[in-house]
Amino acid sequence: MSENKPPQPTGTEVVTKTLAQGSLVGVQAGCVSVLVVIAALVAGMLLDRLIGSQYIFTLGLLLLSVPVSLGAMVYSVLRSTQAMRAQSTPQLTKKEDSLEETH
Repeated sequence: MSENKPPQPTGTEVVTKTLAQGSLVGVQAGCVSVLVVIAALVAGMLLDRLIGSQYIFTLGLLLLSVPVSLGAMVYSVLRSTQAMRAQSTPQLTKKEDSLEETH
């Protein structure tokens, strides 16, 4: 009996898929960063209005949002690339797994 195997993707298809996934990761990381900065701006403006201060909280929260947004961006990119790797690498069989343990 012959098994019907799915056709192997060409090099161009693999590159196109990888670039599309990478672009999606970049857009996602950018959106996370923008959302953190906007949230800090809105929260700072609300606190300044409630307390009656002169942009102290707005400036402070904006300065604090820079490292927070960088950390959120790095976390998001690492998590997305880890998920991409898990999808692209085939699972090792038990035979291959036992061979790697002996070396």
